[in-house]
Amino acid sequence: MTSKTDTPRSIPWLRKLVIPGLAGAVAGFAASYVLFSTIDGPLVGGLGTSQTIAAVVGMLYGLIALAVLFGALSPKMGARFLNVEDADELREQRRALILSGVAMALWGVALIALALAAPDGPVPQQVALVIGIVGLAGGVVVAIRLNPLLDELMRAVNLETGALSYHLVLLLVGGWALLAHLGYVAGPQPIDLLSAFYVLVLLASFVVAGKRGMIRLQ
Repeated sequence: MTSKTDTPRSIPWLRKLVIPGLAGAVAGFAASYVLFSTIDGPLVGGLGTSQTIAAVVGMLYGLIALAVLFGALSPKMGARFLNVEDADELREQRRALILSGVAMALWGVALIALALAAPDGPVPQQVALVIGIVGLAGGVVVAIRLNPLLDELMRAVNLETGALSYHLVLLLVGGWALLAHLGYVAGPQPIDLLSAFYVLVLLASFVVAGKRGMIRLQ
């Protein structure tokens, strides 16, 4: 027979993994539907594979930025789907989270603008250049301003993430360049390199967070 104290054991796991996963899936599906409808619609008229992948990656950064900013501005709601213990943790880290969300948003907008740049997309090249430079450089400036707000653990995580990102880029992007140089595969387009950098940094951050036990399931 299950006692009253035993029954809630599965609820934190459900709340921290299943519910956020479902919410993320719904948000991702809705955002993807809007993105692909726009790409295939008369405004854009279709994009190449590399540009489409870049737009999707930029959209992913935008969704993460929205989730982080929403959690920082509304800690009670954010604690229900972000990887934190409670709303107080979000309140304590509000400034850092806002800066992090802004940096992610700037990087996401920059990549989307570059993906939609002419001649394949509707954004004039000069406009895409300005948005790309402002987004990439602005995100870096914001990330640098974020560093003094981090505690010792998060600074160590950032350093470890940077090191792992470098090795992943060297292995995967370098391996791709090697095979392309020898004629075994087609070489990457410049937009492919940007997308790869974005994705590998995200991958490295999740690996390091998991390794350090920072992904809470209960």
